[in-house]
Amino acid sequence: MIEAKFNKDDYIINRAAMDMAIVKDISKKGYYQFKAYYSSLFDELKDLKNNKYELQVNYQKFWDLCNDDEKQKLDEIIKEKGGK
Repeated sequence: MIEAKFNKDDYIINRAAMDMAIVKDISKKGYYQFKAYYSSLFDELKDLKNNKYELQVNYQKFWDLCNDDEKQKLDEIIKEKGGK
């Protein structure tokens, strides 16, 4: 299995898609689970209470840690759209 690049509570971003997320945990099967996940394509904050949304660790190569401005933007989106 590929070693996880991100840790719990990391803010991560896919700069190509502009999706952002906050890591909740990594499952034993190698999937990131999220506290919050924002999809910029649909301008929506995923409903993680009713739907399970995960990212397979192999796809972490498309993601980076958020900088401070990106973290602030995600926090504002969460506050505006509800969640976390």
